Amino acid sequence: KVIVQLGYNVHGGELAGTDASVLSAYYFTATQNDDIVKRLGDAVVLIEPALNPDGRERAAQYFNSFHNTPSVNDALDIEHTQSFTPLRGNHFYADLNRDWFALIHPESRARAAYYHKWYPNIYIDYHEMGRNSSYYFEPSPERSTWNYTVPESTYSELNVILANYFGSELDNVGSLYFTKENFDNISPIYGSTYPDFEGGVGTTIEVGSSQGVQVESTLGIHKFSKNLRDHVRTSIGALKAGTDKKDIFLRHQQNFFKTAVTKGGKGYIVFGNHEDKGATNLFLDNLLRHKIEVRKLSKDFSQNGKQFKAGDAYAIPLAQAQWRLVNAAFDEHTEFVDSIFMDITAWSTAHGFGVPFVRTASVGVGDVVTELPEVKKTDFGKSQYAYAIEFSDFNAARVLYDLLDRGVHVRAAFKSFATETVEAGNKQFATGTLFVPLVYQTLSADSVYSAIRKAVENTDVQVYGLKTGYSQAGIDLGSDNFQEIKKPSVATFVSTGGYNGINWTAIGETWHLLGYRHNIPLTKIFSDYADTTPLNRYTAIILVDGSYKNFSKQFVERLRQWVADGGVLITSQRASQWAIANGLATHFASADDKKAKQPQDGAQKTEKPAKDEFNRLDYGKQREVNGPSRIGGVLYAADLDITNPLAFGIHSREIFTMKSGNYILPNPQSNFASLVQLKGNKQLGGYLTLDNQKKLKNATVVAYDKIGQGTVVLFSESPTYRGYWLSTGRILTNALFFGRFVSDSNRYRP
Repeated sequence: KVIVQLGYNVHGGELAGTDASVLSAYYFTATQNDDIVKRLGDAVVLIEPALNPDGRERAAQYFNSFHNTPSVNDALDIEHTQSFTPLRGNHFYADLNRDWFALIHPESRARAAYYHKWYPNIYIDYHEMGRNSSYYFEPSPERSTWNYTVPESTYSELNVILANYFGSELDNVGSLYFTKENFDNISPIYGSTYPDFEGGVGTTIEVGSSQGVQVESTLGIHKFSKNLRDHVRTSIGALKAGTDKKDIFLRHQQNFFKTAVTKGGKGYIVFGNHEDKGATNLFLDNLLRHKIEVRKLSKDFSQNGKQFKAGDAYAIPLAQAQWRLVNAAFDEHTEFVDSIFMDITAWSTAHGFGVPFVRTASVGVGDVVTELPEVKKTDFGKSQYAYAIEFSDFNAARVLYDLLDRGVHVRAAFKSFATETVEAGNKQFATGTLFVPLVYQTLSADSVYSAIRKAVENTDVQVYGLKTGYSQAGIDLGSDNFQEIKKPSVATFVSTGGYNGINWTAIGETWHLLGYRHNIPLTKIFSDYADTTPLNRYTAIILVDGSYKNFSKQFVERLRQWVADGGVLITSQRASQWAIANGLATHFASADDKKAKQPQDGAQKTEKPAKDEFNRLDYGKQREVNGPSRIGGVLYAADLDITNPLAFGIHSREIFTMKSGNYILPNPQSNFASLVQLKGNKQLGGYLTLDNQKKLKNATVVAYDKIGQGTVVLFSESPTYRGYWLSTGRILTNALFFGRFVSDSNRYRP
């Protein structure tokens, strides 16, 4: 049988989807139409009513709160505008339609498990667009948005088959529609593209939103009831296409997986980090959820200076049915037919999770991995003196906060040392190692031991009991280079959604990293209260991407004084630009420096011709002239200064960043203050114009500035991009604990 899957309401505010799913389900189960009944015998129809239940609930509550009787069509009415918080995302305001590949959120992981039980031949992804648009479905623009590993027939044949049936259904009820104009198919991150990488065909369907019950539009009155009808018609069209062309869809999927094995060729990708099992296991979990074949290493392996240890690293054979997803997970593709894209042009998850990997022709492999390795119980001896906790694991930040929250006094090593342990004899410890002396604790020795055991439970964070304060090498345990870590109290500011406010997606990314990953509370303060917020309650304040132009001068002065008194301010993207412009970070290239001149809020600048010249261009070429200059998501290799406390626990200088947006940090005046710098022109993935390549050469991505006793840490990008960019995310969490110690001297005193 042909499998047809209908996915509705992945964006919370696009409410027509779920209601249409109920009507479609009723029609398919109750119909007396002999033709449809016969077709249902040749197909399996899977209906997902609400891919984003939290977002839908938020949206339904909002629209129901402001619906008018009689209906008000005026588009300015509160019913038809966004609520205080955006309606699109899930609980963490994440765009679940961009989480099909990263699988960060529980809705996505559950959906992936369900998807791989069926491997649908047809997947329909239902959406809504602006109220002034009619109805859209694929095919997308020819070739320019196609992925280079997916068979062309997916786009040129299967999408066209579906389009003909959708068009016929809508023609029958007189609805307007359009095709071939929008949306990218270049990556597997969407509901309309992931099926293309699994032997099926996915297609985006968009209907102009009624923004409630009904609303005025340039087309006339846009009604919710009409949207339901049109969605039901295309759902029926999907069934008809699948059953009429069943052999084509089934044969396509069979050939898809057969050719994947041969196209993958020989060789392996080896990945893993024995110092960071936390991040390694998160990435391994992602691969297994995509049903990618992963094997254990049979013995240790090294290549290109990277060490992979059996038991902590894995090998992915390229000759496998899921080769196309394997390729996507490690993708470093820079060649594209087009130069204008809807979204990111780099989508590798391996670089985002920050797990080292190499490609190799051969390696010793063992059994197929079917589940995550069990976390080994951290067995460390009880010490009468002190404990050392390695900070290299991704989950170490969670352990540190847990200990501080339990009232344990914890110090960090700002220089390396080697000393005698209960478990392993003499052992070397890196900078950033956590040190828990029993002296000066307010808890008993037994309570400290118990607190550490509870904190590291279900993690791979390594703990060692220490026998003596005398080190065989490096600093002794009573050195001033061990500094007391304060429990962070963290806040951020939020405002109404939209580009003119603070970016709620960025808020959600930060909230997810701190709260979900590390159990660190994040206080979210409405911007209206900024002038009266007692800033001294917080050790760190995070300003995510967004517009801060409505924040008062009084708040800026209070924030500057708070930093000078020892606070840690962390900014990203437009917030970094705002911080520099308002004197919250002062030691950067001057405004007269050409490198410091940036378009405001992402606006594009064009080269000005000489005064006596007029550079005439055709009106119809605006998109192709201006569009390519936007940096829509490009993968870059960068160099991390691992000697800086903000990099504690990270032992590789190579780090990857997702460059999204045209803002570039000006160079700091201090030669020591550029924490992350792009490696020349080492663009690994995505589309970039030559002009933008020149602008990004050796650009600073993360920098810091000292203001009095405090520190400002500035990111040019989102450090937690879409929830899966864990490598730069570690710098963010490190800033919460260690940011106050950063200085331009050799001693790290606050």
